[in-house]
Amino acid sequence: MNSGYIYIVGKADQQSATTTAIRNLGYNVGLLLDSALTLNDESSFDRVERVDYARLDDELERLSGLNLEIAGLQCTYENYVVAKAKLGEFFNVPAPSVHSAMLSTNKALMRQAFIDADPSISPAFKHVESTEAAVEFASAHGYPVIIKPTSLVKSLLVLKCDDEAQLRERFAYALETIGRLYEKYNIYERSAELIIEEFIVGAQFSIAAFVDGEGNPHFCGGIVSLTNAQDIHVDDNYLYSRVLPADLPQDVADRMFAVAEAGIKALQMRSIPAHVELMYGPSGVKIIEIGARIGGYRPRMYGYSYGVDLLAQEINLAVNKTPELEGTFSTYSAVYELFPEIEGDFVKIAGDIPKDALTYYRETVKPGEQTGPAKNGFKAAAIVIVTNTDKDQFTQLCQQIDTLNVEVA
Repeated sequence: MNSGYIYIVGKADQQSATTTAIRNLGYNVGLLLDSALTLNDESSFDRVERVDYARLDDELERLSGLNLEIAGLQCTYENYVVAKAKLGEFFNVPAPSVHSAMLSTNKALMRQAFIDADPSISPAFKHVESTEAAVEFASAHGYPVIIKPTSLVKSLLVLKCDDEAQLRERFAYALETIGRLYEKYNIYERSAELIIEEFIVGAQFSIAAFVDGEGNPHFCGGIVSLTNAQDIHVDDNYLYSRVLPADLPQDVADRMFAVAEAGIKALQMRSIPAHVELMYGPSGVKIIEIGARIGGYRPRMYGYSYGVDLLAQEINLAVNKTPELEGTFSTYSAVYELFPEIEGDFVKIAGDIPKDALTYYRETVKPGEQTGPAKNGFKAAAIVIVTNTDKDQFTQLCQQIDTLNVEVA
């Protein structure tokens, strides 16, 4: 039996098996709950302490007097990564440096770190505060371009602009909307800012890694193939599907792992997971971004496909142990996120849903509730997971999911 608590920082993912994984490794489960949030049921945790993350520097001394028995820290949501770094530094437990946490959670700082390390692994970008600055960048680099908030996740407010008129319209919309989204998702110690960057042509992929206390990345076997909204001819920028494993030539896969490692080292990451999103196309392999987290669906996908418990490996990092990522491929897996193309009141998921053959299905909104595109700040209306050991049967299931759509009134 290990001693002490593994504390989840900020907010617990109610859909995750993190608490079970912590207990299975012999630790008590703690939650340093964001005091701006409510927790309806505390029974999943052995200890809950409320923390004002808007003034965390002032909270540290108070927390030090509570005998928290911290063995390690775990963080699921990106907006608490900086807080985890500060808590780790104060309580002397494994965590990234505050500087690295800032690089890993701000797309402007992140992009600049990539370019400083190796310009070939990143598209050109610019931090912009005005429409005219955005238009100037697009004039120099060509259309289309992408507008992104520096510190939001899940493709929120990521906007593709095909020409100047669209850029002016969407940049104005982003400026109008970004403050509300930062407030809604509790983005602390960050200004609501935007960047503009080159649009990269190619196929999208992701790699899961765990970076040890010495800054060495340990990679999961298998690369995830990603399909975004534009790939399915939808004017949005969310990730529609994730499929594991991707079918890639070995030399391309090797290059992707090399670029992922270069990006991780550029961000000076340590004692933290890394979710690396990449693009491969005519200009080679480029990093889209690196999230300082496992990534919402990776634990399930790598569990299904390779039998690797990613949640347990994140806890190993939290207590300065080397992650164990050896696994044998057995099952194809895919995750779909379904969005409507326009805003409206949710009616249903239309189409022939083969629920008996699905591994997981959840509608995240109820009939009558408002939903809409990711570019307008909404999250997926439904999540579908498909798994199968037979490639042909797996492909057929995926083709059925491709016929579904979100119906709104």
